[in-house]
Amino acid sequence: MSNKTWVWLGVLGLWAGGCSSTRKAPPLYGGTTTLPAGANETGSAVVLPFVVREVSDDETYGYSEKNPIRVGGGRSAGVRNQLRYLNALKGPQGQAVTYERKASCCPFRTRRGVVDNSALLDVYAVTWTGNATPVTLYLNMYRGGKLLAPRGFTGAR
Repeated sequence: MSNKTWVWLGVLGLWAGGCSSTRKAPPLYGGTTTLPAGANETGSAVVLPFVVREVSDDETYGYSEKNPIRVGGGRSAGVRNQLRYLNALKGPQGQAVTYERKASCCPFRTRRGVVDNSALLDVYAVTWTGNATPVTLYLNMYRGGKLLAPRGFTGAR
């Protein structure tokens, strides 16, 4: 073999050997330590929260599929924006919240949708210390809007 071939084989060996990692991902800031599928496709496991300073006056905001929380981001950043929003929420007295994605529901038409100009909302169960019953929140990652905390929550400042 030529010297050039040996050099390429050495580079290939270094590259292949450097691809594996036993490093654990750092925990999330606030919220849950469980990421939904696909959440880590475009970045690290650390998801810094949005800044949410105001609480909505509308009692249906986030609690109804007809009035979901619009975090935006679409297919490329939507999951990350959902995590950033949920990490910004606090309980009524500023308690840390935990959340778990429960389902997708409620199809709607949008040109940003994945299939046939359709998309789904994501449904999360959110709770905090002292709250025995999880609260169900609906999030829309295909449309953006002003981010507010739903009634019964406060936001990270």
